[in-house]
Amino acid sequence: MTLVADALRTLVQKEDRIIRVIGNPVRDGGQLIEITMDERPMQMAMRDYGLNILILSAFISVMTAGLLFLSVQVLLVRPIKGVVAHMQSYAKAPEDARQIITPTARVRELRDAEVALQMMQTQLTGALRQKERLAQLGGAVAKVSHDLRNIMTSAQLFTDRIGGSDDPLVKRMAPKLVNSITRAVNLCETTLAFGRVDEPAPALTRVNLSRIVEDVIDSERLAAGDYPLSFAEDIPATMTLRADGEQLYRVIFNLVRNARQAIMATGAPGEIGLHADEDELVWRLTVRDTGPGMPQKAREHLFQPFQGGVRKGGAGLGLVIAADLIRGHGGRLELRDTGAQGTTFVIQLPKADLALADAAQ
Repeated sequence: MTLVADALRTLVQKEDRIIRVIGNPVRDGGQLIEITMDERPMQMAMRDYGLNILILSAFISVMTAGLLFLSVQVLLVRPIKGVVAHMQSYAKAPEDARQIITPTARVRELRDAEVALQMMQTQLTGALRQKERLAQLGGAVAKVSHDLRNIMTSAQLFTDRIGGSDDPLVKRMAPKLVNSITRAVNLCETTLAFGRVDEPAPALTRVNLSRIVEDVIDSERLAAGDYPLSFAEDIPATMTLRADGEQLYRVIFNLVRNARQAIMATGAPGEIGLHADEDELVWRLTVRDTGPGMPQKAREHLFQPFQGGVRKGGAGLGLVIAADLIRGHGGRLELRDTGAQGTTFVIQLPKADLALADAAQ
């Protein structure tokens, strides 16, 4: 530090000083060597050397800054501009899969961002395509429902005449046939209303749950035929709910039909049980079966249209419709458990008017 301080003082020294250098000679050149010289030439040489070092340092700094600028441009700025350009082009045509970005960045963090953007764009493009297909399907369903409603209305007129028959079997089966056709007509009208984005709210009345469950079980017994499938019904005969009877029938019918189809697909005997109870807050209906349980994919997309189907060829709409109808009542449909021992769904309908009002909002 002493030598550094002396050198700095020499650089800024303005007075003329004499340097005296004393040292031991080599090769027997004498006892002692002493040199006396003017300091000014050394001072000028130090300044020239310092100036050269400053120029060289500035040149190196400029070169380093230029290389750093080029590196940032190549490794960061250009890829970021490319990502922005991809996002802008994708925003113009998100349905076009060709606009999805392909990760090319060499910087790991930026490549991770491109991969995440690619996944998001892929999922969004798929969702948009599905929505477009759903819109097209909705238009087709509305047209089919319109014509089917007219056909079912005609069938309803013929069924009314069949009800006047004296045949005991006809008298016993005719009311159920009339109810089934009435529900089909109502479903067609509801579908048309939904296509106009004007689906009516549930018409809440006092309905007897036991009668609705009985109609569902009778219908599914006929569908099962001679298959070894039993039904266990534990519904209080006097239990009365505040609900839309037709919509509640559709919910229970979807759950029981899914359970029947799952059991019959195994080829083994099975049982479907329905149990109802209530407390101060809710009415509760439990639908369980002894089927094979639901696969993982179906559980992940349980209430998503066209994705939660279990049966081959199924559309995956039954549970979606059921959940929407129960949600319209201010209630909740949930999967309690599923596995090798079977599947259990629970319907909860609130008793309080406030819950219904909150659900409507």
